[in-house]
Amino acid sequence: MNTKEKKITQFQLFFLIFLTQIGIGVISLPYEVFKDSESDAWISVIIAGFFVQINIVLIWLLYRRFPSLTIFEMMSEVVGKHIAFIFKIAYILFFSSVAILLILLFGRMTHIWIIPRTPNWIILLIMISLCVFCVKENLTVMARYYFVVSFSVIFFLILITSFVKGINILNILPVGQTGFPSIIKGTAQSLLSFLGYEMLLVIFPYSLGKSVGKLKVALLANGIVTIIYAYITFVCLTYLGPYVMKLIPEPILFILKFRSFQIIERTDLLFLSVWIATFGTSIMMYLYLTSNGLANMFTKTNRSTLLFCTATLLYILVLFIPTNDNVINLISNYIKFASYFFIFGLPCILLFVSILRGKKGSPETV
Repeated sequence: MNTKEKKITQFQLFFLIFLTQIGIGVISLPYEVFKDSESDAWISVIIAGFFVQINIVLIWLLYRRFPSLTIFEMMSEVVGKHIAFIFKIAYILFFSSVAILLILLFGRMTHIWIIPRTPNWIILLIMISLCVFCVKENLTVMARYYFVVSFSVIFFLILITSFVKGINILNILPVGQTGFPSIIKGTAQSLLSFLGYEMLLVIFPYSLGKSVGKLKVALLANGIVTIIYAYITFVCLTYLGPYVMKLIPEPILFILKFRSFQIIERTDLLFLSVWIATFGTSIMMYLYLTSNGLANMFTKTNRSTLLFCTATLLYILVLFIPTNDNVINLISNYIKFASYFFIFGLPCILLFVSILRGKKGSPETV
């Protein structure tokens, strides 16, 4: 573990998990899950949240054996330096791939909905620069920013709740009509929007308190994210109905565009202007995870220096990657399947091998 990294409180840990998970999924999740589960999409989201809870417990069990080590450090203890070196590179590539996807989605969203005439390279440069400015500090500074930004979620939920008067509950009846296989298929699709909790593989050792308290915080954060996602999906389904949902990739923005208040005409633009800060927190965390992994491999180089190099490389890469649906779907599918290995499969293997070989780290300190 990087001893120079200031430790965060469990309160701050909650907001780091919560805001990292809530990002672009709020906008695209209802449509993506609807394609598989249709009117039962909200059930798929709840099941996905339950599976994530199980995965968090698995990560915690691994952490309990190595309470002072990140995933990058514990791999060397469990499987040896040579094999761990390969896995470290793989994790860094995975985290950076998620960052690339998030940056592409951000550029696509702002280009379509907010500033279509502004060159994409300017939008991405501003966002990445702001993320680097925050991430170059320590986790404590990031956590403070996350806490302030969390109020935008309350603003968003108030907007969503204003639609409730126009919902039609008949749009999701009868419950379970799509069948169990379709619901499970939708569950697999919605798991991509829950990404972010894997940060625990790196962040757990940097948080204060007993391990049980950290587990409760992580489960609570993901539980609230699950409730919010299920609520948003439910509102979209009951407000728009199945026939409209088939045609609208961003149902939340579609509803907001045609929903005005006495002093606000374009509610969708107001929402996006506020939500940009929330979406940026997801990019920040993956930049941090990537730079943390690189700092573990290149111990003589400062993490801030590695962060600047990483951000510059990712920025150059996204400029040459087309932002059409085919490319984004290709990257999304890669990340979805890779996440099964990096977030569930490999931690399971490390936990099993550590138990088999009797490997265990030093006791945790509060």
